[in-house]
Formats: sequence, structure tokens, C-alpha cells
Amino acid sequence: MTGQEHPLFDPENIRGPADAPDVGRDVTDEVVNARDSADGPARPLSVSGLVGRIKAALGRSFPEPVCVVGEISNFKRHPSSGHLYFRLKDAQCAVDAVMFRRDAAGMKFTPADGLEVVAEGRVDVYDRRGQLQLYVQRLTPRGEGALELAFRQLKDKLQAEGLFEPERKKPIPRIPRGVGIVTSSAGAAIRDIRRTLSARWPAVRAYLLPVPVQGEGAAERIARAIALLDANAPRLGIDTLIVARGGGSLEDLWAFNEEPVARAIFAARMPVVSGVGHEVDVTIADMAADARAATPTAAAALAVPDRRDIARHLGQLAGRARRRLTETVATARASLGSILRSAVFRDPTARLRTHSRHLDELSVRLRSATAALLSRDRRKLEPPAQKLAALHPARRREQAIGRLDRAVARLRWALGTRAKRSGDRLGRAETRLRRSDPAQRLRLERQKLNALQRQLESMSHRSVLRRGFSITRGADGEILRSAEGVSPGDTLITELADGKLRSTVDRERQEPPEE
Repeated sequence: MTGQEHPLFDPENIRGPADAPDVGRDVTDEVVNARDSADGPARPLSVSGLVGRIKAALGRSFPEPVCVVGEISNFKRHPSSGHLYFRLKDAQCAVDAVMFRRDAAGMKFTPADGLEVVAEGRVDVYDRRGQLQLYVQRLTPRGEGALELAFRQLKDKLQAEGLFEPERKKPIPRIPRGVGIVTSSAGAAIRDIRRTLSARWPAVRAYLLPVPVQGEGAAERIARAIALLDANAPRLGIDTLIVARGGGSLEDLWAFNEEPVARAIFAARMPVVSGVGHEVDVTIADMAADARAATPTAAAALAVPDRRDIARHLGQLAGRARRRLTETVATARASLGSILRSAVFRDPTARLRTHSRHLDELSVRLRSATAALLSRDRRKLEPPAQKLAALHPARRREQAIGRLDRAVARLRWALGTRAKRSGDRLGRAETRLRRSDPAQRLRLERQKLNALQRQLESMSHRSVLRRGFSITRGADGEILRSAEGVSPGDTLITELADGKLRSTVDRERQEPPEE
């Protein structure tokens, strides 16, 4: 069976199957007599009979429970039944063992491979496999007690989860409104806590939630009490929780070494002060708490301030305030005396009069300087103003119109001359065309005529008008070349590229001559 999985054991079947032979008496003599009286071989046994005889022999050889020392290996806990299956071995041999759930329920530690233990129980045969089996009823670690081992195992587990990390611990309020207390209502711990709270800070409100601090189920009751006080802390005004009990043995303090209490302390939103046992006692609750006190009395002292210290501190603050006030008053009196002795206080308007005279002088100087600057700037602006007047758009427009009129006159003369020449050429061309092919000559001459017509049109005054200029004529149709021939009330006709405008002279405006 080495290396194979352990069979599932049923505690009801450890006495053997229902059809097993009676193993309450020794049948060896009967078997021997039957063999001696028969000439043939001995009568064969069934498997059940053989196993029954082995069980009977083991019962006679081990009538009392045995105590076996060995190392655990192949440890398994059945997920549904909760039975423990493992092997006990030493350097030479190994034996299969089982521990039923009802026996394992009272163990404080968790078995593991490699752990050397002392197993107490009985030796029997598992009928279905004919296998020697040690039925363990009690298991104890060798070299250290079960409680010490359980303490170390739980400490390592919770420390690996980070429940003891310093950065996760909450600060203890200096002056709490209320303190929740989880301890026994009949022990000396609550009396010490009440006495300490009343002596140090009578104003604090204390809420006791009594719980058993040792025995079966104490850990669960303590954990529920911590959670209940923490849940109602905002409503009751509780700022700090105290978990405490008096001194005792490791077994007496064991409720504070169990996992439910440690997790309840870690999950609490309020800071928790642990005061369990004496100075030398260290529990899992102390490690999980936000602050650890050596005793319940020390836990109460850690949870609230000492009113004498507060009163002494307030006295020191009052003394400092009085000294500061005295110094401030003295400084103010000295400043007031200096002000009363000053010339400003005796004649407050003297400085105002001085500044008023100085202001008048500055005002006069400012007006003079401003007038001088304005005069100088006007002189500087006169030449640019004259140039600007010469460049006025109206003046430039009149000059442009005059130049345009002269250009139009020259253009008309040039166009008339050119038209006459073109007419002459056309006449000569017509004559030549008549002498040659009339149709071909006519087409060529028409092309030339069209080109000359386009050229004539480009040189016409209308093309000038299309470039943005205009021609102004009087009522008689003559082109106006100067404003001198126009009087108010005259009608003017302005010719543009796309039409004519009729206007009436309102007034005559004389512009400076162009430079």
C-alpha cells in the first residue's frame, strides 16, 4: 500500500463484516484436532475467517490502547467526512493510521507531513482490505505541546496574510468619546478597567459587552462581541475598543489565540487595544490589535488620557497665554507712547500741508511741460500735414481726371488718324480684292478689319471707363476738365462703363492745387 491512496474508512465497519466468524474464543485447538483426526490436508479458512482470527490475535496481544511515536507522512483530510488519514513512520517501518472526525475535533493544532507526534489509540485490522491499521484517538506533537504548536501555526498563517503588518494598524484616539469593552463581567479585568477609566478620564462613556473569556465557544463569542460593538460604534459614539482578560495559563488564555478573534480584531473599523494576561503573556489577539497593553489596567490607561496630564498641560497653555498677552500689551503700550510723542500725532495736518504744496508745484510744472510738448509736436506735424493734404483722395482724383481727359483727347486724335488710314487701306484692299478672288480676299480683309476693330475698341475711351474711370459732362454734353466752369445748381452727367448718372451741383469746393 506504500504510495497508494488510503481507503475510506467507515467507523461502523471496524468490527468486521456481518458474516465474520465468532472471534471471541480461541479455535486453534479445534483446528489442530481436526487436522490430526483427518488423513488429508487441514480444513481451509475463508478470507473473513482468516481476518477474524488475525483481529482476535491482535485483540489478545494489544488489549489496552497503545502509544506510538512517529513522523506523519501522506497526510490527508477527507473533504466531506472530515476524517484524517496519514501514515506514521520511523527510519525502518511505517503503519497506516486514521483519526475520525469526532476525535480530531478537539485538536488545537493542524497535523502536517514531517511533524513528529505521539499517537494514542488501538491497533486493529481494516476488514475490507485485511490491512493493519492504527485508529488514533489522541494526537500530541512531540517536543512541544499541542497549544504551542497551534499558536505557532496560526501565527505563521496570519502573519503571511499580513494581519500583523504595522502599516495596517490604526492610531488610538487621544481623547475618545466612548470606549467599548469586551471581557468577562465577573472577572478582575473589568474592575481594573472601570477603576482606571474613572480615575484617568471620568468623562468617557464605557460600554461593556460581557463574554466568556475561556472555555468551549469563548472565541466565537468574543469575535461576535467585537463585531457587534464595532458595527454600533458610530451610533454609540465609541472611538476605541478594549479586548481584555486577566492572567492565567496558556490554556486559560487560549480563546484569545484562536483565528476568529484575530480576524474580528483585524476587521474592526475602530482601533482595538488588547490587554490579555500579564506582561509575559503574548497572544494572537495582541499581535492583531492596533495597540498591545501588558495588562487590562494598562489597556484602559492606553485608551484614555490622564486628566491630571491634561490639566497640567492646560495650566501650561494658560501660563503661556498670560505671558504672551502681557508681552503684547506691553509692546502695544510702548508703541502707543511713541505715537503720542511723535510730531505727526501733535500736528497731523503738517505733513498734509507740505504734501499739498509739493503737489501744487508738480501740477504747475506738469501743465507747463505738457504745453511745451504739445507746441513742439504741432511744429513737427505741420510738414506731414501739408504732404498729407496734397495726397488727399479728392485732390488725387481731380488730378487723375485731368490726366485722363488729356489722354482721351490724344487717343481720339490718334484713333481718328488711324481710322482714316485704315479706311484708306480698306479701300485699296477692296480694289485689290475686286481684281483677285473676291471671296478669299473678303475673308482675309474681314479678319484684318476685326483685329483693327478690337484694337480700336481697346484704345477707345470706353475701355478706360471699364477700368474704373468716368467722364463728367455738363448739361450741354461737353466734357468738364475743371471745377471752375461749374456753378451750384448745374446739372452734371457722369458716364461710367455700364451707364450714366445725372447729378446736381450742391456747392463748390476749392481744393489746394497739386504740387
